[in-house]
Amino acid sequence: MKKSMIKASMALALASMAALAIAADKVYDAKCLKCHGALGDGKGKAADLLDPKPTDFTAADWQAKSKDEDITEAITNGGKSTKLKIGRKMPSFGEKLKKEEIAALVTKVRSFAKK
Repeated sequence: MKKSMIKASMALALASMAALAIAADKVYDAKCLKCHGALGDGKGKAADLLDPKPTDFTAADWQAKSKDEDITEAITNGGKSTKLKIGRKMPSFGEKLKKEEIAALVTKVRSFAKK
């Protein structure tokens, strides 16, 4: 009985994680893709119009120095963010996205790290 409950709980947790990943992909595509690009390399369709250029999430040095809470602040506050040096044109999403969506985006941003 206990083993079946543990298996069911694990299956539910995995399904929740998969749903969050899908949600993160959808939010990224809707809010981040045009600037940061499909590969997270800062080469989206609008990137050439921006100065400074969008952050390259694939850069190992950026991934190493950026804390999750700093990425959260940047997504939440946009160009007003004080922790990361980002362009002032980065919009804020704190009033447009749920905290869970922002947390999922942080995970998505981390997924662009080169392995």
